[in-house]
This record gives sequence, C-alpha cells and structure tokens, in this order.
Amino acid sequence: MSCDSTSTSNANSGFPTASQMEQIATNLPIVWEEICMLQQAILAASSLCQPGGGQMCTTVGGTTPMTFVTGVNSVTVVNGGLGYYVDSPAVVFVPPVGVVPSLVATGTVTTNGGNILAIPITSGGAGYQPVPATMSVSSVLGAGANLQPLVDGAGGIVNINIVSGGLNYTVNDTVTATRAVLPNIAYVDAVFKITSVSITGQIIEVAILNPGSGYQNSVTTASIVSSLNPLLPYPLGTGFMSTVTTDTFGTITGVIVTNTGAGYAVYSPYLVISDPGTGATTTVALGSTIPTATSVASIAVTSPGSNYTQTASGTVFNPSTAAVPNPPATPAVVTINVSNNTFGTDPNLYWQVWSGAVTNKPIQLQLNQVQSYFVALGYTVTIQSNPATGSTIQWKICW
Repeated sequence: MSCDSTSTSNANSGFPTASQMEQIATNLPIVWEEICMLQQAILAASSLCQPGGGQMCTTVGGTTPMTFVTGVNSVTVVNGGLGYYVDSPAVVFVPPVGVVPSLVATGTVTTNGGNILAIPITSGGAGYQPVPATMSVSSVLGAGANLQPLVDGAGGIVNINIVSGGLNYTVNDTVTATRAVLPNIAYVDAVFKITSVSITGQIIEVAILNPGSGYQNSVTTASIVSSLNPLLPYPLGTGFMSTVTTDTFGTITGVIVTNTGAGYAVYSPYLVISDPGTGATTTVALGSTIPTATSVASIAVTSPGSNYTQTASGTVFNPSTAAVPNPPATPAVVTINVSNNTFGTDPNLYWQVWSGAVTNKPIQLQLNQVQSYFVALGYTVTIQSNPATGSTIQWKICW
C-alpha cells in the first residue's frame, strides 16, 4: 500500500511537505505504512459519506504493521458432520429420602440465559409430601406411645408432642428420634429422658437434654440437570436454590425460587483450536431444520486471539453431557483461517516497548514518529493496549 506522495502542504503549518513525506516513505517504510493506514481509518471515521461516519475519534488496531494481531480471522465449515446437540438446563424433582412417588412430576426451566427465573410445573405427580423425623420408645413392657418431635429451623428438636402416652412405660425406658433426612457426620444426636409416667405407665412428660441437629423434614427438591442426560447435573451454572411446595396428596403445586443462581447458559457444541496461539473464542451454530439440526452450520469468531499460525486446525466437540463418542462418529470438518502478517513486523515488540517491558530504541523511535506526524497535524494521539489481546497496541486518534 502506498500514499500519494505528491500531496502539498495546507494551511496547517505542521503538515509535511511532499519531500518530507517522500523521505519518510523511502527511509522509514514501516512508519509510512502505519501512517497511511491510520489516515485511511481517519477518513473513513470522519467522512459523512461513509456508513457510521461523522465521528470525532477512531480506534485503530489489529491490522496495521505496528498493531497487527495474528489471530483467527474466520472459520470455514467444510463439512457440518452429524450428531451434534445443544444442551440446556432441565429439572427433575427429587422426592424425600426413601420415598418412591406414585406418579412422577415434571417441569420446565425458565432462564434469561444465565439465571433461573422460574420452574413451571407441567405435571404435579403424587407422593412428594414431606417426611418428618419420627420418635420411638424402647421398653420391655410399654406399648402404644405416639410421640411427635417439634423441630426448629436449625433441625433441633425443641419440643415433643405426646399424641398418645401408651401404657406400661417406666422412666427408665429410652426415647430415640430417627431423622428423615440423609445421614451427615456433622449431625448431633438428640438426647431425651422420660421424667413422668402415670400409675398405668402412660408417658406424661419427656425432657429434652440435647435438641441435636438434622431432624428437619426430608422434602422434595428441584435439581437442575442436563436436558441431554437427566441423570447428570447440568455442567454450567451454580447457586440455584428453591423450595418445592406440595399438597396433602404429595402433588407438587409450585417451586419458589429463593436464589436464581448464575451461569445457567445454553451449552452448545464448541470448537477447540490446536495451535500455539491463544485467546481465540468462537460460537458454533447448528442447522435450524430437521435435516441439518445435528450438523454444524457456521462458526463465528467472537475474539481473534493472538499468535496463531497458518497451520492451526480445529475440532468441534459436543457438550460433555452428550453421548459418546465425542466428537461424534461423523465429526465436522473445519478450516481455521488465520490472518497473515505480511509486514515483517513483530507487533508484540511494539507493545513491550510502549509498556516499558523492554527497551528498543528503533521501535520507540518509530512509535514517536507516528505520533509526531499526527500531532503536528493537530490530532490527539494515544497509544493503548488492545483489550482483545493484552499484548499488542492500538491507536486512539481524535480530531
């Protein structure tokens, strides 16, 4: 690329003469190429005849000799393959411990792409009612006692409801409580003592010596699972919490979301690029009709990354929750198109010099000459780190 070296000076005293421009082009070709490409970007950004033009600032990076990003430019799908699937959050209702529902409940998951907003019930099922802790009395002669534990929010037994005192019990009989929830080594066993019985051995009073812990009801929970394999937890997202409500028949009547969690995004097939380069990100899209619904239709590059080579190759994998083999038996065939730096420059070196990581006087001089050229013309020029790479520069020019 070259600029018109026959341009003449304008009213701005800082504008270089034709001979000065010719000298730059001859003696400093990289500087001249950088200046030419920046000038083109300025014209495109400021021109009212260009779509999106009429701007007062422009940011240039990734394509010029000093800023070039050797990243993934595009991905060509040569063959879409077969057997690709998209996973999404699904829900299963886990009944209380030890309970087998008489009718399985089902529901769907409503998200905003990350948070779980609601769990609509499609079928309430039956047999999902909570199961409380139970109490019993070990006795040689006693029988018929019916004791109900009253549990606080921490799972400790704080009171005992004597529904029936039974007969023939003594104060030396042992009262025990059995948890309805799964065992946990952190739980503390409750301790009780019968303190009063009637003349017929009817239990009148039971003292709680230690309320223990873990005696809360065993209840139905909503578990977020893979739509591809409901036996597996959904691999994306954390933090979802909810309370499942049921009626007297154990039919699920609703799910109250107490924490929407985060990260519950759709889990699509993904591209893995084999190359020393890093940082490239892509989005894989499948076909939208039945014949192509399990084939890769396109792959968009969302971030080019840096330091990729022309030998880069790629493989499209299914979500980890999909059936094996992965990639599928008929994998997609893709070509990784890497931008080619034909300028013969090392853009990372320009970033290192600008950031102060290394000292290189010729490179520093080139950066200074580009800045001086535009500053003399009345522009404000700033060198920035390119956020897409973190290891190359970009120019911000305002006028």
